Amino acid sequence: MARLFGRDYRVVLPSIRDPRLHVAAVLLTLQALGQTVLGFRLSIAQILVCLATGALIEFTISFFKDKTILWPASGLLTGNSTAFILRVPGTLHGQWWSTHGIEIFIGVVALGMASKYLIRWHGRHIFNPSNVALVLAFIVLGVQRTEPLDLWWIPMGPWMILTYAILIGGGLLIAWELKLIGLVVGFMAAFAAFTAVALAPVPDHCMVASWHVTPLCGFDLWKILVTSPEILIFALFMVPDPRTVPDGPVARVVFGVIVALLAVLLLGPTTLEFWTKTAILASLVIACAGRFALVRFLAPFERGLRMPSFGSRGWRVAAGFATAVVFAGALPVSAALATHSPDPAAELPDGSTPTVALTVGSGTPVGYWITSAADSSLPAPGESTPVSASARVWTLPPIPSVTLDSNVTAFDPSINQQVANTMAHDTVLDLIIESEARRSHDLNLAQSGASADGLTEFTDVINQDIAAGKIIEKVYTFDRISINLYLPKFSTQGARLVGVTLHGTATLISRDANGNVLSQSSSTYNKSWGLSGTKGSTYQVIIVDYTGLTPAP
Repeated sequence: MARLFGRDYRVVLPSIRDPRLHVAAVLLTLQALGQTVLGFRLSIAQILVCLATGALIEFTISFFKDKTILWPASGLLTGNSTAFILRVPGTLHGQWWSTHGIEIFIGVVALGMASKYLIRWHGRHIFNPSNVALVLAFIVLGVQRTEPLDLWWIPMGPWMILTYAILIGGGLLIAWELKLIGLVVGFMAAFAAFTAVALAPVPDHCMVASWHVTPLCGFDLWKILVTSPEILIFALFMVPDPRTVPDGPVARVVFGVIVALLAVLLLGPTTLEFWTKTAILASLVIACAGRFALVRFLAPFERGLRMPSFGSRGWRVAAGFATAVVFAGALPVSAALATHSPDPAAELPDGSTPTVALTVGSGTPVGYWITSAADSSLPAPGESTPVSASARVWTLPPIPSVTLDSNVTAFDPSINQQVANTMAHDTVLDLIIESEARRSHDLNLAQSGASADGLTEFTDVINQDIAAGKIIEKVYTFDRISINLYLPKFSTQGARLVGVTLHGTATLISRDANGNVLSQSSSTYNKSWGLSGTKGSTYQVIIVDYTGLTPAP
């Protein structure tokens, strides 16, 4: 006991036998490897702020609410778990003291600690604090502002073998100490089995990852998921939280199987690593929400310390397991059908083609719009000058043969040589439109060649010319054009990007108000652009600048 400010406070010091310290020791060892040889995109400052936030919240609540001065082991563990999994795009390996996105780390840890103290049932918190907070952060903030730790870290070698030894050895020892080994084994065995059942009927179901050359499909995807060190972290240190899992040995095994089933069901429709990992994390949130109902259902079996048999309620467990197997395969199959089946044909249920009635001789004639448009362009009676048309005719510079990188086709088989040629043509057209918009100071015309961030890049230059009173004409010549695949900014877990790279010369011609040339300069042009279709347009427009992004392997 300690007496402060006239009050007695109970003092709780750290104990070497506290399993939370053992978990923290393993995670901090892995964090040290991550900062040195595993290439974690996480700074020491981000780790420390997570630890400090969790510790401060737990210490403060215990001090004022429970009149206790304690070593905040739970708060430190929540902060450590959050820092281990959470990443903020823009932080690179080696930026040890970067505070980039520090508010996100603080917010996620604070949210996790709040769930621990505010969302409770029968005196126990319902959710694993770091788990529920991470899932909410990934869903709300999305791939642009957050991402989970990669499913795969570095190629197999001495350091990765050491990592596996610390991860698996430490995790199993702690699980054995906490009597949670059945839960861990139940989850891993069920996850491997359910994933195999789910992928078997849809071998072309794939996941795109920034660290792999091509999408991972079939057996390769199964192998990555089952042996991923990040999945092992989830299985060994996040699922077996003694305070958020059932107490009985039977219920714990069943709980692990349920988490595995939910994980496979949720990752079935996902094709991007970010959402695959988010889905797996979300499975624990759902399982924790149903934990008390599961305990009540399995109470009769726990009293006998036996697994369910085919009597009384045993048939329900067997039926539930059979249903789980069906669901594990059905959801990925339905997701594959939704994304791979052809467009439905216009036919009746009996297979016949419907008859469409056509009324002839009523309504506006089919060719009316053609004749009326032509008539409006002719001179009015008595006039010799024709009405001017509004359409523009663009003269494009010569377009060289377009090179299509093989990894582009592997990533998106719909991009063939013909599509590549069209993309190159549309990009050159967009640049010519932007050149004319700049020369004529026409911000509206600029919208015909670009949108989103791409439009901003062009209109900023036009506004600068207007402010300076300049008339600038930009003339392009191209000697190489290629279609390339890029990793997203900072090589995050976002989808890979297909860009059009143009190399050549850009000549800037400055003119006065009368069109006289004041100056002229040429420079090498080497930029990559991302394209997208716009409503009502017959060609794709520039939407973003990919110059400087890392080429995908």
